[in-house]
Amino acid sequence: MRNLKHTILAIASIAMVGTLSFFQVSGVSDNTNKGTQLTTGGKTESIKIEHTSETESEDDVSEQAIAEKSCLTSGYAKVTGSTELKTSPSDDAQTIGTMTGAEDLEVLESTEDWYKVTVGDQAGYVKKDFVTLDKKEAETAAKQYDHYKKATVTSENGLIVRSSGSKDAPSVGTVANGEDVIIVDSQNDYIKILFGDELTEGYVINSGIEFEDEWVEKNEIHTEIKEIAYEKAVAAQKAAEAARKAEAEKAAAAARQSAQTNNSSKLAAMGYSNKETSTSSAPSGNTSKGQAIVNTAKKYLGVPYVWGGTSPKGFDCSGLVQYVCRQNGISVPRVAASQKGAGKSVSRANLQPGDLVFFGNGGKISHVGIYVGNGNMIHAPQTGDVVKISSINSSYRVARYAGAVRVW
Repeated sequence: MRNLKHTILAIASIAMVGTLSFFQVSGVSDNTNKGTQLTTGGKTESIKIEHTSETESEDDVSEQAIAEKSCLTSGYAKVTGSTELKTSPSDDAQTIGTMTGAEDLEVLESTEDWYKVTVGDQAGYVKKDFVTLDKKEAETAAKQYDHYKKATVTSENGLIVRSSGSKDAPSVGTVANGEDVIIVDSQNDYIKILFGDELTEGYVINSGIEFEDEWVEKNEIHTEIKEIAYEKAVAAQKAAEAARKAEAEKAAAAARQSAQTNNSSKLAAMGYSNKETSTSSAPSGNTSKGQAIVNTAKKYLGVPYVWGGTSPKGFDCSGLVQYVCRQNGISVPRVAASQKGAGKSVSRANLQPGDLVFFGNGGKISHVGIYVGNGNMIHAPQTGDVVKISSINSSYRVARYAGAVRVW
């Protein structure tokens, strides 16, 4: 008889749980606690069933609310990263394990702010905020641990991006309607985003953003930000170097101009007219042969200076002139002093490309080059140097200028 009584009590309890759920979902309201009588073996026992004091509509009762009053309800860990399982419903309780985002769990019991759950083969208490019956919500929370979510700007006029989550913060840019951004965090009514090609950081009002279903890995974004920062640093360094170089070239040009002015004064003192000191006067007559000599000479720019050299393996000044002239069907002597008498003398004012220009000291010829125009010549300067183009208007060359001849 005792076993029969226990069996009947168990069945009645199950029936009452079902009745309780029915009342809760159907919105039945009663301000009193009514007793349900259960008779077993001629003895009547009263069991009170408590009803809610406020009327709830069917729409107001969520799965989560039902779960809080039920047992063995399947759910998911709503965690970004992981959270601790406690031995009792208290922040000060001992930690016995952890659960991570979107893990399956069972809700065993509910207290005011805590659930007792089983995760795998481990049971413990977690705050209710970390449990959900919505799998998608759990997956979203878990995804946020190592991913950023993408979003699209939906404001017709675009949005102002600010330096912090405040309408009074200064602007750091704008994002246009339809532009994609990356969501990093939120701050009050603002959302922290990364935007633009350089993934600039800033905040926009949250009412003009629509979240997408697309995610991007945080590691990829952080790597890209580092690469962008590195490229910007390199570009800034190059710009600074270019600025320094431009400044140096500007200073050098000013120095050359000053030297040229001084040289003009010296030439004037030597009896040359302004016309004679000009090296940019228009050439007269047929200059094609002279230009051919220049074009040939340019082929050997960079050939090393070799004392006594007369071939592309190495040239000295007169060896270069003799070789280039020979390539153009013109025969000149081997040494510079003799080459000075091999052609028709021309004034400095009438120099044309292909003319030979000579330099010396005390009336002795010591150097020769091929005039290329605009005050420059091609020559083989000295040991340790190479065939190159140099000005004939430097103070050194002006002081040693010894005349020119035309051999073409």
